[in-house]
Amino acid sequence: MRFLTSATGKLSVGLVSAMTIFTVCATGDTHAKGSKLEPEQRSIVFNLPQAVEIALRRNLSIIDAQIAVKESDYRRRETYSDMFPTLSLEYSAAGYRYKQGSNVANLAAAHNSRRDSSQHPYADYPFRIDPYKYFTLSATLSQPIYSGGKLLANYRYAKLGVDYSKIQLEIDKQDLILKVYEAYYSLLKAELTLDVANQSISALKSLRDQTRKFLKAGTVTKVDLLATEGQLASAIIDRTDALTEVGRYKAQLNLLLGFPQETAIEIERDLRIVPLPLGLPDIYRIAAAHRLEIRRANISVQQAMELIKAARGDLLPTVTLQVQGSRFNDDWNVIDHEGTNDWSVAGLLSWDLNMFRNKDTVLEKRASHDRAVVQQTQLVREIMEAVKEAYLDLKRAESNIRDYRKAVEYRKESFRINEVQYREHTATYTEVLDAQRYLAQAQGNYYSALVNYKLNRAILERRMGILK
Repeated sequence: MRFLTSATGKLSVGLVSAMTIFTVCATGDTHAKGSKLEPEQRSIVFNLPQAVEIALRRNLSIIDAQIAVKESDYRRRETYSDMFPTLSLEYSAAGYRYKQGSNVANLAAAHNSRRDSSQHPYADYPFRIDPYKYFTLSATLSQPIYSGGKLLANYRYAKLGVDYSKIQLEIDKQDLILKVYEAYYSLLKAELTLDVANQSISALKSLRDQTRKFLKAGTVTKVDLLATEGQLASAIIDRTDALTEVGRYKAQLNLLLGFPQETAIEIERDLRIVPLPLGLPDIYRIAAAHRLEIRRANISVQQAMELIKAARGDLLPTVTLQVQGSRFNDDWNVIDHEGTNDWSVAGLLSWDLNMFRNKDTVLEKRASHDRAVVQQTQLVREIMEAVKEAYLDLKRAESNIRDYRKAVEYRKESFRINEVQYREHTATYTEVLDAQRYLAQAQGNYYSALVNYKLNRAILERRMGILK
């Protein structure tokens, strides 16, 4: 495995933006950092913190969650505007076949010139009045005065929805970080498995060559060579499987990081183990204080309470102040100075007396609130159970690391001794093949324990709500 760096050092997300990384990958332009890599060496190298930072900037699920926050904030503004006056405008035009005497009377006193009919001796209506068409512009201003608390409850519900969306954004970020951890460590595990397979192939090829020499010398039978060839073929199959897994997890990382598929990426290997300085009482306390899902459930309970208050508002009357003004004219330009005006102020009281339905609606919302409380309690219990399970998995992986490390040491020494004895004809080929197989298994188990420990720690931190 070759780790490729530019002339200025390893690719750092703090120095190179995700867009620069995308450009280097898509166009092969490695001169952005002053490097001169060969065509077959062009790739992106990053560590786990850099991968997380890139994913948080480029992953579409986070962008979608950010848009959801804006959407909920716009919804809050909508409900806030319900408490302010609303203005409606209406413009109407009417044409009649016959003269409308009532409309003529309304306009007759609008202006002095409308009373002058001397130039029209045969007309029975004032001068400059068209009795066949009329235009009206009306404006109505409505201000809610009392709604039984429904408007305030709806606003508080929408405001809590904004907080809910923000918490959901942070939860999505933690879920994405855990996915990056899983893909990163799975790729690391596949690469280590590939290394073990390559080491096995190298050792078995050496053993096969030695067996061929013995076969030519007549000191072993062909069965020895066939057994070695068979185990070598199995090791080659294992290498093929490992290569497939490497490709699969690289594809997952490309998806999570927002890169096109077939982007050449390489990860840095970090197998250092840092013990977790926390015990069982501490992890429960941290989970209760930091799990965002608990805060989200609390908001759901508060929202259910606001829905109860809004439903109670339907049991009470509503009071609205309404101011209406109109301008009437026989010309399309109703604001002409010869038009006539009218205005009114009205207080409207409305009461929906469907009491049985509204009361049952309140009871329904109250039941929904009770369910939210039960679900909140159940969520806390499930979180604590999940924390304990992740903690036990972490401790098991920590113990496996020590045991498998010792097993690797024993198996490595056993294979070395059997290989030497086989060359000296004091050990059989089956003993050597068994020792090599056990060594490969021990190495695979050891690397799996190392990676599982790091992954289980990430899972535990996620379940405690502190994964960053």
